[in-house]
Amino acid sequence: MEWVDSAEEILESGQWWFFPVFLVAGLLIVNLVLRLTLTFLWKRDKPEVKVWRSAIFNAISSPLRTSVWLLGTIIAIRHYFPPGHGYAVIDKVNPVAQEVLFVLLIGWFLFRLINRVEENYFKRANTQKIYIDRTVASAVKKLAVIVAFLVVALGVFQALGLSIAGLLAFGGTAGIAVGFAAQNLVSNFFGGLTIFASRIFKLGDDIIIKSSGLSGTVVHIGWRSTTIAGWDGKRIYVPNSVFNTENLINHSRLAHRTLSQDILLSYDDYDKVKEVVAEGNDFLATRNDLDYFVFDFSEFGDKALKLNIYAWVRSTGGNSFVPYADFAKAQGEILMGIADIARAKGCKILPLNHVLLNHDPILDADKQMEH
Repeated sequence: MEWVDSAEEILESGQWWFFPVFLVAGLLIVNLVLRLTLTFLWKRDKPEVKVWRSAIFNAISSPLRTSVWLLGTIIAIRHYFPPGHGYAVIDKVNPVAQEVLFVLLIGWFLFRLINRVEENYFKRANTQKIYIDRTVASAVKKLAVIVAFLVVALGVFQALGLSIAGLLAFGGTAGIAVGFAAQNLVSNFFGGLTIFASRIFKLGDDIIIKSSGLSGTVVHIGWRSTTIAGWDGKRIYVPNSVFNTENLINHSRLAHRTLSQDILLSYDDYDKVKEVVAEGNDFLATRNDLDYFVFDFSEFGDKALKLNIYAWVRSTGGNSFVPYADFAKAQGEILMGIADIARAKGCKILPLNHVLLNHDPILDADKQMEH
């Protein structure tokens, strides 16, 4: 009943409109000044130069202007419903609500700051041509988000009057129970930590899981699973726990690709083998994409003489990784070059799988006599 009486007194006074109009006008002016000031400061500092300062001005704008409206709401409540005037519910709820809302505003600012800092660092990297490992950046961002969430959660619990020590003790006990109940989830989480800590691969790397034969390009690393774009076009979602137990090949960190190939010559070309080998080695020595090579006669085969080429093909672009297209091109040039040398010497190059037809001279003579 006291609320109704107070409201009637305010309406009957005839001046009920003055305070809210004055308050709203003041809040609009303050918001406008804050917005113009923070926008000016944010645009003045280039994000790629002033990473943190630009991020702070950009991140704090919306939470700070929202806090102005929250402050105005608190002033209005205290004006119309002052403490100690019989509004027990408002007197009890208002302080708690204020603390919770301000903690949430701080959390909003922290989450925005984390995103803006990440964006600014990538802008700086693109502008200054600096390499940033996106896998590490993603891991740092995830950890920062977790820390910010814990800070906000503890602040809210504290504002609600809950015992943080009791919550931590309960959380430890509950964590053990949940850990036993969700072993796969926990193992996947620690598998994700292993990926971020050991950096066995990063976004964009081509990997092969030997036991399962899965292969593809890493497109996302999450806390529970890693997403791989298979080379056949399919998306593969691999639980992170797999990387703690299975052997993995990081194809993107190849120092070189190995070429090992036999070239078969006819036994009739035995006397030309040394010349082919010598000129073949001279040819391989002129290439600038080989770290190591051996080209020599290897064995007397059942049906042919075997010459073996063994070489380590590297990239000529200055990168350690050798794209398969570059390797295939180099392999073709090397094999064709050796084949051209052998043909120039009059050698007959045989296919890898072939059948040698032996002629019987007696049968050949009988056939000639018949004709």
